[in-house]
Amino acid sequence: MNRKCRDKDFDKVNKELNLISTPDWGIVNDDANRVVEFIKYYNNNVDELDEGVEFEFLELVISSMNEAILENKVDNEMTFLFKEFIYPHLSNELALHFQTIIYWSVIADQEEFPVGFLIREMLGDD
Repeated sequence: MNRKCRDKDFDKVNKELNLISTPDWGIVNDDANRVVEFIKYYNNNVDELDEGVEFEFLELVISSMNEAILENKVDNEMTFLFKEFIYPHLSNELALHFQTIIYWSVIADQEEFPVGFLIREMLGDD
């Protein structure tokens, strides 16, 4: 998809979710309080999002989940939805999404990146 369509998709998502446009979109807009909201938005709109926005959404959800873990805001619903969101991206080891997931599992750290341990568990690497 061309850059103009991608920008249009990002503009739509930014407006609907009140996020800011930035090169590190998925990280800068993370929010421990909005993990479930982000996943539900993605699930309801995935067919309309181009691949670039989908990729950034993966980063947004993982980074937000990481913050939720750090802030002790995780509950059963959030964990279930997070795993349900991540599992489809684990099916293709060559996909860019899979590489992003592997990256987060590699940087797993209790103090900064605890979501990596949850991802390792999902990968069967715990």
